[in-house]
Amino acid sequence: MDRKLTLGASMTTEFNLPGSSFEEIQKILKGYSHAPEQATLDQLSKLTGLHATVISRNNKFLSDIGLIAGGMKKTATDLGKKLGRALDHKQNADAQGYWKEAVQTNEKVAGLVTTVRIKGGMTESEFSAHVLYVSGQKNNAGNKTGARCVVDVLLAANLLQEENGKLVVSSAPVKETPEDLKPATPTAAQPAAAENGSGNGGGTMPPLPLPSLPAIPQTGTLTPQIAINIQLHLPETENAEVYEKLFKALREHLLSPKV
Repeated sequence: MDRKLTLGASMTTEFNLPGSSFEEIQKILKGYSHAPEQATLDQLSKLTGLHATVISRNNKFLSDIGLIAGGMKKTATDLGKKLGRALDHKQNADAQGYWKEAVQTNEKVAGLVTTVRIKGGMTESEFSAHVLYVSGQKNNAGNKTGARCVVDVLLAANLLQEENGKLVVSSAPVKETPEDLKPATPTAAQPAAAENGSGNGGGTMPPLPLPSLPAIPQTGTLTPQIAINIQLHLPETENAEVYEKLFKALREHLLSPKV
């Protein structure tokens, strides 16, 4: 009883491997993107130039990662069509995103990246052997090719990358958000628009001249100098008394402070 339970648990870690190289997988996806729905293997063979048996032994893996669907006759999913079209038109950035989406639809395949993260990197041969081992498939030449294809898929999805002779988990680039695309905060040379505009139609206040600070006298030795930049947001008003009081306060507190 215990032995049966153990075997049953190990079966949950198995997944289908491709039956071809990464190059052939891409050809098959291009063929599916051009094929009619419920395409036969013969139809796909004519579109791709690959033998029907080559296509057949890759269908389980492509189904597992959500790129094709169906019974005896298969149809590319929406994701599969997008990926096939991107590959056909050599749109590498789009293809990378679609590969990533496909891998992440399958928990077992996506989970392979976790092993690389835990180990802090693996050589290509080590990781390829690990893929074959956890897949539960036989250790033969065909499955070794399939395991290597899975490695190439993870690289194409930018989930892994090569660094110093090892495969490591990729650092996802930071994408710009709408907040990043907003104009920068106005500076003194570009005054902010008044929030409660009046008189000037709510537009931008023209820059007003500010009194300059006295120059620091030059000496024979180099001494530290401090530069102070003052940015004022002035109220929009036609009352000149407001500005007179403001400049008077500047002179008293900044230019000629009382000690």
